[in-house]
Amino acid sequence: MKPRLLLLLIAATGALLLTGCGQTGPLPVFGKAITSNWITADYDGQPGDEYIATSNLQDVVFNARGEVIGWFVKSYAGTPYIKRKADGSVDLSGLKAQGSLVNMVGDRKALALSGGGLDPAQPAETSVPQLNTDLPANEQTAVFRYTQNGVSVTKTVTMHPRNFKIDLKTDVTGGPATVNMLFPGLGKADNPSVKAVPVGGELASVQGSGTLKVDNIQYAALQEKPNQLAHALIIRPQKGTTVGATLTGGEQGLITASLPAASNLEVYGGKNELIHLYQSGYSELPGLFQPNIFGQISLVIVKIMESIYKVVGNWGLVLLLLTVLLRAIMWPLMQAQGRTTARMQVMQPKIKEIQDKYKDRKDRDSQVAMQAEMQRLYKDYNFNPAGCLSTFIPFPVLIALWSTIRNFEFDSGFLWLPDLAIPDPFYILALLYLIVNIGQLYVMTRKNPQMFRQQAFIYLIFLYFALTFPAGVTIYIIVSTLIGIVQQVIINKQVEAETATIGQRVQKTAVAAGAGGASSSKTVIAKAAPNMPGATKPRKPPKTLDAPKD
Repeated sequence: MKPRLLLLLIAATGALLLTGCGQTGPLPVFGKAITSNWITADYDGQPGDEYIATSNLQDVVFNARGEVIGWFVKSYAGTPYIKRKADGSVDLSGLKAQGSLVNMVGDRKALALSGGGLDPAQPAETSVPQLNTDLPANEQTAVFRYTQNGVSVTKTVTMHPRNFKIDLKTDVTGGPATVNMLFPGLGKADNPSVKAVPVGGELASVQGSGTLKVDNIQYAALQEKPNQLAHALIIRPQKGTTVGATLTGGEQGLITASLPAASNLEVYGGKNELIHLYQSGYSELPGLFQPNIFGQISLVIVKIMESIYKVVGNWGLVLLLLTVLLRAIMWPLMQAQGRTTARMQVMQPKIKEIQDKYKDRKDRDSQVAMQAEMQRLYKDYNFNPAGCLSTFIPFPVLIALWSTIRNFEFDSGFLWLPDLAIPDPFYILALLYLIVNIGQLYVMTRKNPQMFRQQAFIYLIFLYFALTFPAGVTIYIIVSTLIGIVQQVIINKQVEAETATIGQRVQKTAVAAGAGGASSSKTVIAKAAPNMPGATKPRKPPKTLDAPKD
């Protein structure tokens, strides 16, 4: 590719970025580092304010009783659905639109208490909650207090902005020894799986309509089928708290927890995805999540990442070292794959010659002859078509690595990046992504300019995805691609040297064959029939004269 064309492509990309990817108007916000805090605003239009815990992963809306009336899990971490207006007021229209995020509770309430004078549908005397945010400790804490029919309730809620986990302590005084707490969830999920495991017992579940009571649970959960967009609501009693659960299946999946007056729960409300569950400490719960082969590989990768982090202490450096390590481990396979690809490019003109030679000859003998010529060509260039299969061997590792980094919640920034778990807000990584991928494409297709031109502009389409990927993912892609370019240059030089040697050998073989053919021709000519051109005419036998007759 000519340098001026490459510069033009980069300039066009920069123009698209600065104009909002082709849109008219301001630059779109693909991800910003949201400072986790509490926002006080009127969410439901009813008298009194609501209290919103906002973070990169979710926005959770509490009323004054500490009941969750909006539980919004973000599809893209760091998306700011809550915005401040110029006059200082809060714009909540992004939450209420619910276009690209899930409200876990739908139109119901979570953490609502009932029984013994407590009724979530009836009014109560509330007070302004105590709100606190401790970013170094990764905590957002709120203490809610209210009184209803002589029963006093204190709820202490601790959010963890780096994961989907909530610590919930409840104290009920002046009321019954046990109360019920409602856990509806998963929003519009159609018939979620509702399950629980009793302490020392086996998994019990409800799929479809019906109810089931489980005493002394180890955990209870509402789950969608695992995928990138699936969600889960999990309740786990802490030490010293005994909880029973009534599981209700069907479209309105529900867990009703029977709690002692003083209880301590851990609640997970977020993505039903292995890495998030692992980081929150839930992946080992029996019957909760059964990882497939990619999941098993992902867990190994996470543990390697954690081991490296203990040494270097920065997740950005972890990604760099992990990428180099995996590239080094897979180098033999990558080298075999690269050599196969490079040889194929060198052979391509000769393959085309053979194909053109036989393109109008469809009879069986001609096809056999064509295959024989192809096999000779493969042998001359030491090319094994089965070598292409090595391309697929690293795929499970690469897919698992991609999924791991994409879902891992990093707790630090790197260089200019405020947060590795969200997209680069300055778009520098997106531009680097484009440059290194075009560079790799050039190295791989430098002998085929037409193929380069056809594929170069495809990366403009991929650019959008680079804008939405978490910065950690984009760093991995860029570093991996840079290493791949170096490896491809090495492979190209090796193949060029081999090709030159092969070409000399093929030429010598052809010359030798030509010389042998000339010698044979002379022999044939010498033995040719008398009437053939160039044949030596035989001498006539001497004529015998008859003796004179007497």
